[in-house]
Amino acid sequence: MAAAGGGSALGGTLQKALSLVGARVLGNVLTLGYTLILARITTPTEFGLIMTAFAWIMLLSVFLALNLESGSIKYLVQYRETGQPGRAAGFIRLNRMTIFGLTLLSGLVAALAWWGGAFGDGAAMLGVVAVTVVAAPVVALTRVYGRHASALGQVLRGGVPIMLVRPAVIFLLVVLIWLSGARPGLTVYLLLFLAAFAVTALVQALLLRQTFGFAAGVPREYDEARLWFATGAMMAPLLVLRDNLKHVVVAAAGLVLMPAEVGYLALALSIMAFVYFAMKAVDISISPQLSRALHAQQARRVASLLDSAARLKIAGMVAGTAVIAGFGGMALELFGPEYRASLAPLLILLIIPASDAVFGPAQIVLNVTGRQDVIFWVAGISTVIMVGATVLGGALDGATGAALGAALSYAVQQLILRSVAKTSAGTETSIIAVFQRETGK
Repeated sequence: MAAAGGGSALGGTLQKALSLVGARVLGNVLTLGYTLILARITTPTEFGLIMTAFAWIMLLSVFLALNLESGSIKYLVQYRETGQPGRAAGFIRLNRMTIFGLTLLSGLVAALAWWGGAFGDGAAMLGVVAVTVVAAPVVALTRVYGRHASALGQVLRGGVPIMLVRPAVIFLLVVLIWLSGARPGLTVYLLLFLAAFAVTALVQALLLRQTFGFAAGVPREYDEARLWFATGAMMAPLLVLRDNLKHVVVAAAGLVLMPAEVGYLALALSIMAFVYFAMKAVDISISPQLSRALHAQQARRVASLLDSAARLKIAGMVAGTAVIAGFGGMALELFGPEYRASLAPLLILLIIPASDAVFGPAQIVLNVTGRQDVIFWVAGISTVIMVGATVLGGALDGATGAALGAALSYAVQQLILRSVAKTSAGTETSIIAVFQRETGK
């Protein structure tokens, strides 16, 4: 019975993992699809403004939640397993209260900025700012509840609406605009995004309507709120760089580039994301085995896992780079002849996944060995450096310079993490170890 139960649990875990990967891949394809259509039915300037607004919606949603949801995996699980529904209810409630309060604050700040002339005086920009302020809390809520659900074992119900439903609805709405032949204004396109966010939130709420029942109807306790905020703050820099890398670069570039150039850069980032995801997928696939080997201090097993991961990533990186270098220009012209200007930024941005391939999963090693403090500081400082490097590069050489600034700052971050993993954990995560084993050193 134990074996059968273990096999059943393993099969269930594998099925969930495959479903998540499938949803993410399909979601990425749909995202590329609606990006292609948007680029075809808008001008480069409009496309750049749409991508910039989308980036700010995503980044504002992170601020509104203060990343409190990062503590779900620790606190919600702990409170549920130890019979503390009051604290669980308080944690869930505080997430909502934080989003609501900071949404009011962001709305006030946006209104004052508008009154001060920070956004100009055009009606179109007023609509963009208004939609951004309204859309960001919806995105924040779906991400928060997705993280809560994952912590409580409902990873598919919480995550699939975000990974699949949201891009599917955006794709459908954009296709309808395309087929109708209409050419609406910028605000209308952003309202399509808002509608997709709302549908995503509704689907997620329906799927999770019974998930939080254990915390319903009990007095809420907030005595550990300081710990919740501290955990969120510690993990915030990692969330920004890991899940919002594209949005950080686009938002930063938008500060100095013309909207059309931002569009070229955003398109390059969207295509680069496929190669980047492939590198991360390899790391995710080995992370459970790597964690067990590190805890058991099985040096040979750790080396073997890192060796296999490095070879897979290098092979994938070489293949991806060859395809993009050979056919990238023709593929980009599908978006419109002017988008061939995205090729140079795209080739430069491949430094980002290449850095993951070269320096290895140092972040996983540091996390498993208890060096979350290093990840926090490196990710936080790297975010500031990336914004500065993107702005400086963009000011000096347009979209190509912005891409170079972002890519090099990311590479430096990965190099630092690799170096710390080697000195503090004694683990060489980079491809240097592969060459050393091949030469017998």
